[in-house]
Amino acid sequence: MAESSPVRAPAVVRHFARIVDLVFAALTVVFFVAIALATGVRSPWSAAIPLALFLGVLLLVRRRWPMTVLLLSIAAIFAYHLVSWSPPGWIWPASAAYFTAAATSRVRWVAVIGVAQLLYSAIDARWVIDRNMPHYLTHTLGEGLLLAALLGMGLAYAASVRWRNRPGGLEASTS
Repeated sequence: MAESSPVRAPAVVRHFARIVDLVFAALTVVFFVAIALATGVRSPWSAAIPLALFLGVLLLVRRRWPMTVLLLSIAAIFAYHLVSWSPPGWIWPASAAYFTAAATSRVRWVAVIGVAQLLYSAIDARWVIDRNMPHYLTHTLGEGLLLAALLGMGLAYAASVRWRNRPGGLEASTS
C-alpha cells in the first residue's frame, strides 16, 4: 500500500484561519488598550499602545513561529511590566502564544517558560500577601491552572492533528 502524504487543509480553511488571526490581532489591540485605559493607565501611547500593537502583530505569525512568538510575547510583557503597571489585557495574547507553542514538539520548553513566568508573577505580587492573602493565592493558583489548561489543550490539539493526519486518517475510521 502506498504511503499518502499529510492532507493539506483546503484553501477556504487556510483563508479562514488567516481571517481569524487578523480578527484576533485587531481585537487584541482594541481590548488591550481599552482595558489599560479602564484600569487607570493615563498615557497609553507611552507603553500600552506599542505593546498592544506588538502583541497583535505577533498573533498574526504565531502559527508559523510559535516558540519565537511565545518568547517575544513574554519578553514584551516583562519589559512593559518594568516601565508600567501591567493591566490584565495581556493575558489573551500570551494565552494564544502558550496554546500554539504547546501544540509543537517543544512542549517541555513551553512548560519551563510558563513556570518561570508563574514564579516571577508570584514573587512580584508578594506585596499582596500582607494585604490580602486569599487574593494572592487565588491569583497565583489561577495563573498556574491557566498555564496547565493551556498546555493540556495544546497537547490535545496536537494529538488530534496527528491522529487525523495518520495514514488512513479520519476517513478510514469513519467509513
